[in-house]
Amino acid sequence: MAYYSDYLALDSLLNAQHPESDKHGHAAHDEMLFIITHQTFELWFKQVLVEVGTVITMLDRSYVPEADVALCLARVQRVNRIMEHLVNQFALIETMTPGDFMDFRAYLNPASGFQSMQWRILERTLGVPENKRVLKHYTEALSEEHRAALDAATNGPTLFGSIQRWLEQIPFMESGKYAFWDAYKAAVLAMLENDRAEVRTLAVAEGNDPTDALAQIDANGRGFLALFEAESYAELVANGSRRMSQRATLATLFISTYREKPLLHTPYRLIDAIIELDKVVSLWRFRHTLMVSRMIGMRVGTGGSSGHEYLMQTALRQRVFDDLTSLSSFLVPSGVRPELPEEIATRLQFVNETRG
Repeated sequence: MAYYSDYLALDSLLNAQHPESDKHGHAAHDEMLFIITHQTFELWFKQVLVEVGTVITMLDRSYVPEADVALCLARVQRVNRIMEHLVNQFALIETMTPGDFMDFRAYLNPASGFQSMQWRILERTLGVPENKRVLKHYTEALSEEHRAALDAATNGPTLFGSIQRWLEQIPFMESGKYAFWDAYKAAVLAMLENDRAEVRTLAVAEGNDPTDALAQIDANGRGFLALFEAESYAELVANGSRRMSQRATLATLFISTYREKPLLHTPYRLIDAIIELDKVVSLWRFRHTLMVSRMIGMRVGTGGSSGHEYLMQTALRQRVFDDLTSLSSFLVPSGVRPELPEEIATRLQFVNETRG
């Protein structure tokens, strides 16, 4: 029979706080708060890695049953709530004033949150692309042991790759001669032509020059059409404008367009939860940036980074699922979306745990 203290290893846990200021004979009251807050960050990072790891395992397969998609949704939603909690946790640190922090900050060098191996594992596990990193040599801040552990822990599939693989398997976009992207492309062209007609009509009524507005519609049209043309899409991938495969992108459009269909409810909610995950991770970075700015202003971070400026750039640039978020630009109104063939519409009404 387990004993509460032993089960939670409380003797080890509650004796794992060792303020540096105490060791130097200048005890700083708020250092304990600083330590405990960051230790709880790391504990929650561990749980996030557990949840994300199981989602990757379930999605990185040649066939993903609907029940497992629902389980992935629940676990991503849990991760999102954890990350929201961690965003709010900065309010606890900020009960400490910048002056209180200065009382022990000097004792922390060269330790830094920059050296959090779990956060680095999480970044890689989510799928942060190396070419989007603000600091290319970020692993140099880690010990050799932690660099090796980081590489070992991140040599498998990423959440980005697993989501892409799952989306590429969406089976409802083709039926006989019907291809979703052809019908959707026609709907987009019709919508854009209607936009042009409205601009011209308004220009006549108000006596304005429609040239700039029409040029913007044409630019939007080129952006739309590039999604449906393999060569143009390959160029977008090559120049870094898009990262996700064309088939996964089209599958996302399909799911988003027909999200009210019973069989697409859960896939759509999972996509939405993944977009939210990207958001809350960015919010955590941004909230961290605000806290650092409040505590040290524009000083260099204890780990040698540029502090506030570095953290702000990571919040802006190191997103993983921009491809999914940006697709809202390419949705058409429900009134002009393509009608699905009866065969596909019927299949989307029922949940079927078997293939075919």
